[in-house]
Amino acid sequence: MPFVTLINAREIDRLLPMGACIEVMARALVDLERGELSQPLRSVFVLPGAEGAMAWMPAHRAGPQAVFGMKVLCVMPGNPTKGLDSHQGQVLLADGETGQLRAVLDASAVTAIRTAAVSALATRLLARANACVLAIVGTGVQARRHLESIPLVRPIARVRVAGRTREHANKFAGEAAARFAFPIEAAENAQAAVRDADIVVTATSSATPVLAREWLAPGVHVNATGASRPTHHELDLETITDACLFTDRRESLEHEAGEYRLAVEKGLITDSHVAGELGELLTGKRQGRTSDDQLTLFRSLGLAVEDLAAAEYVLAKATESGSGITFDF
Repeated sequence: MPFVTLINAREIDRLLPMGACIEVMARALVDLERGELSQPLRSVFVLPGAEGAMAWMPAHRAGPQAVFGMKVLCVMPGNPTKGLDSHQGQVLLADGETGQLRAVLDASAVTAIRTAAVSALATRLLARANACVLAIVGTGVQARRHLESIPLVRPIARVRVAGRTREHANKFAGEAAARFAFPIEAAENAQAAVRDADIVVTATSSATPVLAREWLAPGVHVNATGASRPTHHELDLETITDACLFTDRRESLEHEAGEYRLAVEKGLITDSHVAGELGELLTGKRQGRTSDDQLTLFRSLGLAVEDLAAAEYVLAKATESGSGITFDF
C-alpha cells in the first residue's frame, strides 16, 4: 500500500517561505525552458449560468525522480465576501514511474505563495535596481502575498494600495502596517496608487481594465497577475502595446491572456511583440530591461509546473520534518 501525505495550508505556509519559493520558481522556469518540466494548457470548465469555474492543471517532471502533478482548482469570485480565498482546490503529486499518489496539498496556499514568488522573480529580473515605490491594485490574498514578496527583491520604501473601495484599501493598509517597516498608504483609486510608482502589481479578478498606460511613470515595471481567462483583462491596450512584454509561457499568454489576445485581434501587435519568457531571461537567451525609462511588463498566467515544483519542495520539507498527515491509501 502506498503512503500518501496530506499537507494543509498552515503547514504549507510554514514549509514554503517566500524567499525559498522565489528560488524554487527560478529553478522550475529554467527546467521548463530546458524541457525537464512540461505541461499542456489548463482545461477550464466555466459554470453555466453561474459565477465560478473549475480548472485542471497537469504537469510532469522527467528524469530519475519523475513526478506527475495535477492542480484541481475551483475559482469562485464571490468567496472574498465570505472571508475565503477565491481559489480553492488541491495539488496532487504522483510517482512518475508507477502513477501512485504521493501527496495532496492545499491548492490555495500553494497558488498564493508561488504566484507572488514568480512576480518577485520577474521584478528581480526586470525592475530598475533602485525601484523603491510599490503600488498594489487589489486587496485580496494575492495583494497580501505580493506585499510580502516584492520587498525581498527590491528596496521598497513606500507602498500605496487601491481596492474596489476606499474602505477595502484602508482596511488592507491598516492590517499590513504592523507587519512592515515602510509606510503603507491607502489610495483613493488605482490611478492615485500607481502615480510615480516604480513597481506596480495588479492583483484583481476584474474583467475590465484597472490600469491605464497614461497613469504610469517612465521606467515602471508592472506585474499583471489577474484572471487567466481570455475574456478578462486588467490592463488597457496601450499598456500592452507600449511595454517590453515578458511572460511565464508564451503558449499560455497566447491562449489565456485577454488583453494580449485583444491587442493581437485588433492588429496592434503580433506574436513577435513578446520579448521573452522568464526562463529565457534566466538562461541568458533573452535580454531584459534595456533602459531606465523603459516600461517592462510581466504578464503572469500561472503554470502547472510552478505548482508541481512548489509541491515537490513542500513534500520534501514535510518528509524531513515529519510534518503533514501520512496514511495508507
